[in-house]
Amino acid sequence: MLLFVYYSTTLNNTDISTLNKDKASASINSVEAYNKEILSDEIYKLIATNVQLMINKIKTEKARVNLEADRTRLFDEKNSLVVKREKLRTEIATLNAAGSFNVLIRRHQDLFLRLT
Repeated sequence: MLLFVYYSTTLNNTDISTLNKDKASASINSVEAYNKEILSDEIYKLIATNVQLMINKIKTEKARVNLEADRTRLFDEKNSLVVKREKLRTEIATLNAAGSFNVLIRRHQDLFLRLT
């Protein structure tokens, strides 16, 4: 609204009617002056752009939150796998220390090798 008042004052001070219906702008002392219709269109475009930017910001923030949740979930899964790997290492070491090299131990070793 302040923009319109400024241009309206500029137009009135230079004896150019603000009721002029043409879409051409008039240049006065390096300042472009627009009629009400053009200013209204420009304001509408700026509002539409601003709304789109706000929508994009909300979508970006939502994506950031989702990515953070995924990151946390994957980190928890990784920690779970590390704990399982350590349990298998302990179990394999215990079985090897017992001295029995049966098929069960080999299966555990194969599983352990796939996890590492």
